[in-house]
Amino acid sequence: MNTNKIITRPEELDRNERVLYSGNHYISVPIIDCKDGAIKNINITSLSCKALVELKGRQFLFQPFFYKEGNEVKIKKVDISKEHYYLPQLTFFLENGIKITARIYADLKEKGLIYDFEASEKLEIRLYCDIRYVSLLRFNSHNIEARKLLKRDKWLGNPVIDIVSPRISFAMAFGGSEGFDSCYLEEEQMLILKIPCATRNCFYISINSDPDGASTTLVHLRRKGFKAIYSEFTGWLKQKTIPYSIDPILETRLNENLFFNYFYSIAKDMESDRYVALTSRSPRYYVSGAFWERDSFLWSFPAIKLVDPRLHRQLVREMIILHSKNAGDHAHYIDGTVLYPGFELDQAASYFIAIDGLEEDCFDDALLKALERVLERIEEEYDPDTGLYKTFLLPSDDPAEYPLVTIDNVILWRGFKNLREAFLKKGLKDKAGFLEGRIKGIYEGIYKYLTGNVEGKKMFLWSSDGKGNYRLYNDPPGNLGLLCFYGFVDRDDPVFKNTIEYYYSSRYPYYFEDAIIRELACDHHPNTPSGLGLCGSILNPLKTKEALEWLKKADMDYGLLAESFDRYTGEGKTGVGFATGSGYLAHSLYHVLIKEERHYEGSLDRMAEK
Repeated sequence: MNTNKIITRPEELDRNERVLYSGNHYISVPIIDCKDGAIKNINITSLSCKALVELKGRQFLFQPFFYKEGNEVKIKKVDISKEHYYLPQLTFFLENGIKITARIYADLKEKGLIYDFEASEKLEIRLYCDIRYVSLLRFNSHNIEARKLLKRDKWLGNPVIDIVSPRISFAMAFGGSEGFDSCYLEEEQMLILKIPCATRNCFYISINSDPDGASTTLVHLRRKGFKAIYSEFTGWLKQKTIPYSIDPILETRLNENLFFNYFYSIAKDMESDRYVALTSRSPRYYVSGAFWERDSFLWSFPAIKLVDPRLHRQLVREMIILHSKNAGDHAHYIDGTVLYPGFELDQAASYFIAIDGLEEDCFDDALLKALERVLERIEEEYDPDTGLYKTFLLPSDDPAEYPLVTIDNVILWRGFKNLREAFLKKGLKDKAGFLEGRIKGIYEGIYKYLTGNVEGKKMFLWSSDGKGNYRLYNDPPGNLGLLCFYGFVDRDDPVFKNTIEYYYSSRYPYYFEDAIIRELACDHHPNTPSGLGLCGSILNPLKTKEALEWLKKADMDYGLLAESFDRYTGEGKTGVGFATGSGYLAHSLYHVLIKEERHYEGSLDRMAEK
């Protein structure tokens, strides 16, 4: 039994302020103020710094202001929306009946942003740029000393800011579509960009490794034109949207979470163009800028596969190879080195879940060696007395009271089946045979050491020491409702039914009978139900219907998944801006609304043919 049970609990939000967001795999725009259209910060990714590199100002990084005949025209009201479930749109209602529609979007593939304006009458738009702080973002923002040198590029004569530090160097270039001008206020250290807007105009912002790259990227963006860039991005979003016309609320939840995960749980390194995976690129998430194996392999990547199967295949292979050297550790830096030690069996097992469905040609020597490294690390936790495997930390990343955890061993059981199939495909019969024995041992060990009689009914325990001591608990990131999803039981299994009935009842202390949304809380956030647990319930056939209704009442992070939420209002309370969690929700919804429905319809068709 672990007596040093230190639990690191996130602080609850008093109020979750709504933000908009944008970006591509190079550049994130994670916080856009809904009241005035200010971009609070942006970030890029640096493998050499093992972090996100964040730019921000004192109050804002970029903020638009509107002028008519030299006089500022104040904002009276702003309406906000997302186009195609991702791109932010702000409608500014100004004094004197002036209306402006603004959009913030990246080029789909290049290192550039556009702030696009459409005005009801002619006026001048000024974008104030306060490029004040350069930080490394990983859990927290860590300011670094950097010189900011203002230059003019030789191609267009536009302003370029060269950002130089011992840790990282890059540059930004600025321009406009028509009538662009700029000035620099020395005293305020503020760059002001200006464009006239009679109908539609925009600001271009490009980023690259140095002033030459930033300047030439700006030239390229202007050659393409903002209207073509916008059309390309919206066309891509339309193509990738997953329709579910039966329920518009669930269709919105699915697609907003799908695209947030796609653009915020992976990134392209600015220096090498290599992909990295991470919890979130949003600083609103309290452990952003780092890598959790479970979060990527179990939650994020299945949703990325729905958007781009080729990229999914690339990510699975590259991330397994990159991170396998430290398989199972609590958290990694984005380069695969250990950030936060502590072995978690479900995280180590997640490598083997990730390979499910990979084509045989993916399993080259490099991938097989990486998988074997993971297996070697897991074998260090084998308990020969029970046939099960031990863990130090739970799926919530908190210490395990007892080392033999049911859901962890179920995930490993499923993963070993996937690895066995991979070994057989490559003709590695001895290794496949070894795993066959382990698979059988885990199955028998769970029923022998991880089930018990509780109030006269046999059910799955949360954990045990294999010597008669056990705990009744249900950790949301490893919700016991997933036993059916991983194929360990079917929905009619009486032990599984008893387990779910117990936890979702007044007998369990983290079930709140008076709540409007009756998902479970946990040790990690004891007063608030879990968004991750809700995903597990969606995937649990005994709770799917009820969980979907709970989801429609739980707005969480304004439609995106939050780690936890208020049990009465559904408002996000911890873990907002949680990109990999959004992937879990999108994948869960797709699985029950689309995939299983197609399987059911296919079964009916086959029965009719017979």
